[in-house]
Amino acid sequence: MLFVVGFYTLSVRQKQQLKSRIHTYAETEKEMLHGGLDEVEGHSLSASILRGLIGRSYMERIARDLVQADVPLRPSEYLFLHLMLGAAGFLLGYYGLEFLHSGLVLGLTGLVLPTIVLRIRQGQRRAKFARQLADALMLLVSSLRSGYSFLKGMELVATEMDDPISKELKRTLREVHLGTTVDQALQNLSNRVNNTDLEIIVGAFLVQRDVGGNLTELMEKVAETIRERLRIQGDIRVLTAQGRISGVIVAAIPFLIFGLIMLINPTYFAIMLEPPAFHVGPLAVPLGVVLLIVAMILQLLGVLWIFRIVSIKI
Repeated sequence: MLFVVGFYTLSVRQKQQLKSRIHTYAETEKEMLHGGLDEVEGHSLSASILRGLIGRSYMERIARDLVQADVPLRPSEYLFLHLMLGAAGFLLGYYGLEFLHSGLVLGLTGLVLPTIVLRIRQGQRRAKFARQLADALMLLVSSLRSGYSFLKGMELVATEMDDPISKELKRTLREVHLGTTVDQALQNLSNRVNNTDLEIIVGAFLVQRDVGGNLTELMEKVAETIRERLRIQGDIRVLTAQGRISGVIVAAIPFLIFGLIMLINPTYFAIMLEPPAFHVGPLAVPLGVVLLIVAMILQLLGVLWIFRIVSIKI
């Protein structure tokens, strides 16, 4: 069966690649952030099976997260990476450390590791984009004052600035050149980046196109507002740094210690699985397991409370 599938894949591979590329760039109105998951996954059998088993909405959310983190993976490849790391961690713990509990801990770590890395990449890329936005907007204002059109100004910004703003603006310009309206291309850009300041800029531009006015002065005012917001956000991050670090330490230490003990001495927590038991209907759950679950819930509530206190929105 694998031989037949492999032979069929190789025979139609070039045609599928060409179709996928044309489909990606020619139908930009069906952007993957608006339900166009087929543009990323294509129409392969494995992608169809995954969408049927996991759900299309979940696959679309993964595709959006991968785009926002600028990770060159398809959703199916990302899920396969989860399974591979989880299986590798389990085999390493079970056969390398020779404990079932160690295999379960390392397997769980391998399963959640891609998600953690993806969230870190998203945060870093979003923060870098926010830092570049004010400078890019001032460069756009200068180009508009020089007599350039709005699209030419965007092209200048995409040429002069670094990633990620350069890459996102080039993609927006490519959409416009392929027939998408400027309004829709800017909306797609806002959805991809997920930045509040960019949403303000796009909203201001769309309003200006409808009611008229001085676009240069409008963009200059928005740039000043963004700079002031970034300054205030920086001051707040400095003042709340101790609270955020405390939240991270409080959240990580119990789980790290539990994981290390399970790796080194899995029998240490064996007493938690022994009687007395807590009866929940027909089920008899060991009281130690109930205490561990309650402790975990209280720990997570405490961490959430800390981050809610130090999170101040501007």
